[in-house]
Amino acid sequence: MLKELGEYFDHYTINARFMPAFFSVLPFVLTMLAWCPSAKSVMGGSLTVLISFGVMTFISTFISNLGNRSQEKLFLIWGGVPTTIILRHSNGLLDKYTKQRYHRWLDEKVAGLDMPVASDEIKDPLEADFKYRSATNFLREFTRDKKKYPAVYRDNVAYGFSRNLLAIRYFGLLTSLTCVVINSYLVWLAFSVDTLAGNKMIVSGHLFGIGAGFASIVFVIAFGVIVNSDFVKERGFRYARSLLESCEFN
Repeated sequence: MLKELGEYFDHYTINARFMPAFFSVLPFVLTMLAWCPSAKSVMGGSLTVLISFGVMTFISTFISNLGNRSQEKLFLIWGGVPTTIILRHSNGLLDKYTKQRYHRWLDEKVAGLDMPVASDEIKDPLEADFKYRSATNFLREFTRDKKKYPAVYRDNVAYGFSRNLLAIRYFGLLTSLTCVVINSYLVWLAFSVDTLAGNKMIVSGHLFGIGAGFASIVFVIAFGVIVNSDFVKERGFRYARSLLESCEFN
């Protein structure tokens, strides 16, 4: 599957956009394979059709749009873009000496942009944030080479995955809950048929179905408890720090 996708889409699109979608439908895939093994060949062949008719491109664009909307809401909750928050003099996530080095480097690299001093943030915080975002935009383009800045790219992909996963969280939760119900019913039905037929109930004969049911429960917990704003925030600030750390090596 990944090999086929790799022929049409880049690494970021596959890992930051498609992977959240695949993760959210995995309980359904496991359920299908558990109770209808022949579906494996159908799933494999259907990917080529989806790519050929532009469905995968649509999914990529759709998830990206959802992720961008979710991101804007998260920035409002967090109080700004992670890089902007870190660069503010009023923020203590970085020690002042490291922050000074970053400000000085950005001052030298970005023509016509005077990085704000502490008093500027007090006088006009909005203008100061505009400058921080402008500096970050420059830095993002400056570190675009993923071979030269592998940590920046890796953290960008991880952040994109977590952000887009949060954007489709309710879809994943609904899919997982549905699969819990389906697997529970089919396991109960299988044992009921064995009982009516006078056969001894053999758990090993339905292990895959039981496993798919437990996996669905795990996914319900993941989407219901783990995937949230804090889940994305951790990756967002990790990416922001990697991006700013590139100032140390240029």
